[in-house]
Amino acid sequence: MRECSVLFHNTVLQDNSNDTWRWLLDTTNGYTVRGAYSFITTSGDPLDRSLVDDVWHKHIPSKVSLFAWRLFRNRLPTKDNLVHRRVIQPDNAACASECGHPETAKHMFLDCNIFSYLWSHVWHWLDISSVSPGNLRHHFQQFTNMAGLPRATHLFLRIIWFATIWVLWKERNNHVFQNTVCSYSVLIEKVKLNSFVWLKAKEATFHYSYHDW
Repeated sequence: MRECSVLFHNTVLQDNSNDTWRWLLDTTNGYTVRGAYSFITTSGDPLDRSLVDDVWHKHIPSKVSLFAWRLFRNRLPTKDNLVHRRVIQPDNAACASECGHPETAKHMFLDCNIFSYLWSHVWHWLDISSVSPGNLRHHFQQFTNMAGLPRATHLFLRIIWFATIWVLWKERNNHVFQNTVCSYSVLIEKVKLNSFVWLKAKEATFHYSYHDW
């Protein structure tokens, strides 16, 4: 509620004006599918454009794909971004895990010794040893194209990566808004369940039972 109050602090309502939607990318002609597609596929550097195709995948719920798209472009409401937008004060920018470090996307998903430790449980589940890179894009590429593993497993690894970042973000929000904490055993089961359900719903050749998965 405090964040909402800050956002609307300088908003002035006018009795004689109607509410309208405005597409900021084209205030003259308004929203078009062509304009939105052009913005998504041409903004940013070539690496960003290649990642557009990687995150929009039929096996992944659209809300999770959108979340990943925002993550790669540092557009999530992490505390450093909220400080930048003047939604919260700099003295409230500590990581939600209470690890003592400022909360950034990179820190939360890769460096935090509490949140990012979930990756160790994912590696253990998959029976894989790896050294994680310190960059989210590189982490995604390394994880989903694991050298030495059959190419057929790359789809599974991709889905598991998305399931892991989704579970981490949901857990972060539970810390912030619900003041609740889940154990790693619960979190890894959520990763397993999400990835299993997503694959089972969309992949006709996926014949694993949940026990086998």
